[in-house]
Amino acid sequence: MRYRIAVLAAAILSLGWSAPSPASSDLVSRMAALNGGLQSYTASLHARVSLQTFPFLSANLDGTYYFKQPDRYRVAFSSGLPLIAEKFNNLYGHIEPASRWRSVYDVTVVSDNGHKTTFRLVPRKRGNVASIDAVADDSAATVTSMRWNYVNGGFASMANHYARVNGYNLVASQTGEVHEPGYAGTIDTTISGYHINANVPDSVFANP
Repeated sequence: MRYRIAVLAAAILSLGWSAPSPASSDLVSRMAALNGGLQSYTASLHARVSLQTFPFLSANLDGTYYFKQPDRYRVAFSSGLPLIAEKFNNLYGHIEPASRWRSVYDVTVVSDNGHKTTFRLVPRKRGNVASIDAVADDSAATVTSMRWNYVNGGFASMANHYARVNGYNLVASQTGEVHEPGYAGTIDTTISGYHINANVPDSVFANP
């Protein structure tokens, strides 16, 4: 039984590049520039993970969330089932920031209703993820949700809810789910106690 409650950000063969419209290109640029001056942070993370298929496990995970520019993320869990914690940590290690979208993905616009824009992100390299649907708030320039569509027909999704912390727009809570052949689960996360521009050594992100 696999306990993959993480989103494994692998890639798939490029399907060809399509340039986004000027409006959407400007939105990606604003998303990349969001929180200018934010070099790093640490925060406390609490997650509730529930498997909706056998063995129907539920677990509370607590840990420290680390971020450092330009694109390094990690969660170090201090409590919870180790196997689930390890898999859940993969999510944070593989979410690409908007500043890297154009170099990692082929980016196209699926829809734009004037308030929210949905982007289709197709990884440039072969892997487990066929595509990602990312929804952005046009005004706030934040990613409100992402859905990872897997080659095997499954998917995982996560919705972000933001709070203003010391002048920065940072994630305060997240809700997510994963559905793959043979299993499914949900994730509810809160992130608090941010320490802005904290001293985060590179060794934090080294592979254990």
